[in-house]
Amino acid sequence: MTEKSRIILKLKMDRKRTSCIVYSLSRTFVIKDINYLKKIGHKVFEIKSSPKKNIFLFLTNRINQFFKSLIVLSKSDSVFIWFSDYHSFIPLFVSKFFSVKSIIIVGGYDAISDQEIGHGIFVKKGFRQTIAKLNYYLSSEIWVVDRSLSEGCKVALEQNKIKSGLINWMPDLKKKIQITPTGYSSDFWRRTKEKKPNTILTVANIDHSRTIKIKGISLIFNLAKQVPEFKFQIIGLENKSLVETYDKPKNVKFIKPKKAQDLRDYYSESQYYIQPSRLEGLPNALCEAMLCECIPIGNKVFGIPNAIGTTGLLFDGPHEIKKIVVFLRANKKINSNQARRRIINLFNEEKRMDALRKV
Repeated sequence: MTEKSRIILKLKMDRKRTSCIVYSLSRTFVIKDINYLKKIGHKVFEIKSSPKKNIFLFLTNRINQFFKSLIVLSKSDSVFIWFSDYHSFIPLFVSKFFSVKSIIIVGGYDAISDQEIGHGIFVKKGFRQTIAKLNYYLSSEIWVVDRSLSEGCKVALEQNKIKSGLINWMPDLKKKIQITPTGYSSDFWRRTKEKKPNTILTVANIDHSRTIKIKGISLIFNLAKQVPEFKFQIIGLENKSLVETYDKPKNVKFIKPKKAQDLRDYYSESQYYIQPSRLEGLPNALCEAMLCECIPIGNKVFGIPNAIGTTGLLFDGPHEIKKIVVFLRANKKINSNQARRRIINLFNEEKRMDALRKV
C-alpha cells in the first residue's frame, strides 16, 4: 500500500460516520434506533414524513422529502428506513443516485395482508402495493424484526386467514433479508415496585377502531368477565369514544398513553402482561414488560412466541380463553425473573447496536 493510500484510508477511518433515518411517525422503536446510532458515534440526519390523506399535503410532503433527501443523502454513508410505504420511495431512489447503502426495517404492517380488517401493505391493491414492492427491490438490505415477517406465520393464517411473509410474495428477496430484532435496555426496563397480585396489564396505542381488533381488546373483555377477581389495565387509549360500543367489564380500566418512566412503574406493579393480538411483529411493550418481570401471556402468532418462549403462557386464539382462565387461577409459583433473563439474552440493545455498527 502506498503512502497516499494509507493517508486516504486513515482519513476514511477517522471520519465520523453519517447515517440518515427515515420514518413517518415518531414511534419508540424509531427514537431508539436514532439514539443507538448516536451512541455508536454516528452523526444522524432525520427525514420525517407524516402520513397525509389530503392530496395537496401529500404531494407537498413528497416534494419536501425529495429536496431534503438530496441534501441529506449526499452527505450520508447509510440510510435506515422504518417500514416500506410511500415515505420510503424517494429516499431509496435518491440513495441509489448517491450510492448510499439503504436498509428497510420491516416491522409488521409492511409484510402482511389481513383481508378481514383491511390491514397490511399487501392488502392494498394497485399503486401503493407497487410502490412497496419497488422499495424492497431498491433497498440494499431488508431487516425484519422477526422471522415470521420473512417466511410467514402459519398460526395467523389458520386463526384469521392472515397472509404474511415477504418471500411468499417476492421470493427473490430472500438473499437480502436479515433477521434483526429490536433491542431493549435492561438497565432502564427493570422492576421498580412491588408486584400487586391478580393484576393484568396490556399496552396498545389505540388511535383507531381497527387497532382494537388488531390488539385483541375484545378477548381481554371476555377474559375479564370470566375472572372478575382480577384487575385489568389497558394503557394507550387516546379517545374513549372508540370503545363506547363495547360491553366493558367493571374490572377493566383504560388509561391514557404514558411516558416511558411512568410506563415502567405500571409494568413493575403488574403481575401479568397479556398480548392477545391477532398480528404483531416483535411487540415492544411485551418485551419491556418481561424485563420488568411480568409473567407473559400471549397469542402464539408472529413474534409473540419468540419473545415469551416457556416463561409464561401461549394460547392459540380466542377459542382457548379457558386455557388462560385455568392458568390464572392455578396461581402457580412462576419465576418471573426467567422472562427478564430471556429478553436480556435474545433482544438486548447491544445486539441491535452491533447490527447497526456492521452497516
